[in-house]
Amino acid sequence: MNEHSAQIVGMGELKIGGRGDVLKATLGSCIGIAFLWKGGGRCGLAHCLLSEAPEPGLRIGARYVNQAIPSLLKLMGIRKMDYPDIEVIVAGGARMFSIRQSSGDVGKANAEAAQKYLLQYGLTVTRSEIGGRRGRQIVIDCGQPSVRIKEIMG
Repeated sequence: MNEHSAQIVGMGELKIGGRGDVLKATLGSCIGIAFLWKGGGRCGLAHCLLSEAPEPGLRIGARYVNQAIPSLLKLMGIRKMDYPDIEVIVAGGARMFSIRQSSGDVGKANAEAAQKYLLQYGLTVTRSEIGGRRGRQIVIDCGQPSVRIKEIMG
C-alpha cells in the first residue's frame, strides 16, 4: 500500500477509487464511511463532519452522514442487488475535547447517525472503530481492497 501517493479525503469530501488507488482520511469527531466493492472494482470514502443535514436534499456530498451514504452509492454505481457484496467500514466519531461543548458530543452523534442511516439503506457494517478520545486515520487500498485504521496518539 503506497500511502505517499494516496488521495487525501478532506472534511466534507468523498472520493471514489479504482484498482491502484489509495484513499486516506484523518478523523477526529468526524466519521469516515468506507465502501469496498470487490465485484465492482471500486471503493469509496466519505469524511463526514456532521450527522444530519438541516434540509436533506439530493446534492452529492459528504458534509453530513445522511448526505454521504446515498452519494457514495450513486457515485460508485451500487444498486440494491449489489448491497450484499459491499463491505462497509465506519471509523472516527471520537470525543476529542473533555470540556462540554454547547453542541454536545459531535463524535457520538456522527457515529449514531452512520449506524442509523446505513441500517435504513439495508447496508451491514462489517467493521467499526468508533468513539474513544483519540483521532484515527483510515487508509483504503482499492486494489486489494483492504482497509487499515490506526489511532493517532495525541
